[in-house]
Amino acid sequence: MKTGSVPTELEKRAAEALTALLGRASAFKLVELKRESSPRARFGSILARINILGHSHTLACEVNRNGDPNSLRKVLRELESATWSLDSGATPVLIAPYLSPEAQALCKQAKAGFLDFEGNARLVVGEVFIGTRSLPRAAAIRASAA
Repeated sequence: MKTGSVPTELEKRAAEALTALLGRASAFKLVELKRESSPRARFGSILARINILGHSHTLACEVNRNGDPNSLRKVLRELESATWSLDSGATPVLIAPYLSPEAQALCKQAKAGFLDFEGNARLVVGEVFIGTRSLPRAAAIRASAA
């Protein structure tokens, strides 16, 4: 990943998760992945240039440590604004360690893609869609305890 500074561990994991997600759909071809400097301490930004069925597209990703639904409204507004200033056709994507079903719904309402490290993802670019879902955390914890 191209960068002007050393990426954090969270940004590295986010880039790996995004690359893995894009690798799941043969229609998506990753062309370039780079980290953008962000003056906001709680964010890391990743730009992914992809090719979908012969068409170029940009994913403007924000890496957020806290997927708390209460703080996501502001984050999603900022992400939408940053995406429009970057490229009117870019797709905003929120990446976090965990996004609850409520946080995922907020992303859908904001027309932003999302990806978390638990295996939940939703990415819509044009007519191409990738979606994955993991077990809810409580159910996974109960299952592992049994």
